[in-house]
Amino acid sequence: MAKLARGQRSDDVVVRNRASLDFLPLVCAGAAVCCGLFILVALGSREWIQGTAKEAGDVKYAFVGLGSVRIGSDAVGLHKLCPHPANMTVPDKFATTPPAIWCMCREAGTWAAWLLWLSFIPLSIAGVLSAAEGLASVSTQAREVKLAVTSMGFDQRSQGFLLVGCWAATWALLFLGLLTYAAMVPDTLGWGTVDFEASFGLVRLSFLLVTMCTAVIAAKALKLWHEENFMEALGDFLDARGVRQSLYLLLFGQLALFLLISVNDLYWQGLIPLFGLYYLDTEKTNFLVLYLTVLVMTLLFDMIHFLGLPRFGIMEGKKAFAESIYIVIFMSKFACIVLFGMLKREELQANQYPQGDNNDPEIAE
Repeated sequence: MAKLARGQRSDDVVVRNRASLDFLPLVCAGAAVCCGLFILVALGSREWIQGTAKEAGDVKYAFVGLGSVRIGSDAVGLHKLCPHPANMTVPDKFATTPPAIWCMCREAGTWAAWLLWLSFIPLSIAGVLSAAEGLASVSTQAREVKLAVTSMGFDQRSQGFLLVGCWAATWALLFLGLLTYAAMVPDTLGWGTVDFEASFGLVRLSFLLVTMCTAVIAAKALKLWHEENFMEALGDFLDARGVRQSLYLLLFGQLALFLLISVNDLYWQGLIPLFGLYYLDTEKTNFLVLYLTVLVMTLLFDMIHFLGLPRFGIMEGKKAFAESIYIVIFMSKFACIVLFGMLKREELQANQYPQGDNNDPEIAE
């Protein structure tokens, strides 16, 4: 297979890639469904922040949701704790924390809940329009949806702006929900500090997915990118075989895993696989050197990180989930080093023994 990064594309590759681009909105429609489910789970959860509260001199874990708080097996609505009526009996587990703290939790939860519920409006519209855009070429129902939108006075260009606007509105509401909640929650529940829990992480994951879909939809609808370049990069991935294909799958898999562990925290080294992907597309050696240098450095810090971890049996749920995934990422980094070494060996052999009469090296199949 000739190096596709050099622009040597056959007509069937270009046609196939052009068709593939039509399904980008459909992928975003699927992401919209996932985001809606994540947000619904987060809205009904009692684990947005975790802190500790005092009880008869002891320290107990407290999990606070948008409208309730749980300490041990006891749970109570925040509206019952703020304000604290003098004639209402409250379990000692909750009474030892000042009512002002529960009031802050209630106010933060109320604002965040309103913003998240409001985000369902543009998210639903964006999901339907994205599905219609992606299926318009193969589905009669999708074409009917687009015709119905057109009958409302939206031409093709206006539909593009409407679609981008809905994704952008969802992005803004999710960001404001996270920002408002993070700014308004108290620093403590009576003892120590508070940490964001899994429900906050689910909304953060939804925000990341919406961010990527907003960028893709905007770039496609408003023609902010060169589709030919994107199609060539997609062609490299689709036509890759052997070691090159394994590297593509491994690097894309790492990106997906880093996205998953954003439920616990954001790991900026999740951007490192992009250097490897860029090298596979362009074969610029300086990006391979940059990728391998940073990768080896992260491996050393990962070893220190793992040796300092507590036992999985005493980790909280989201932490154990994230660290389990990170172990998979850690092991895959070694596989990337080996595969890149094998790829360079194939390229050196191709340069040493070129196929045909020309001097254009081929990549070994």
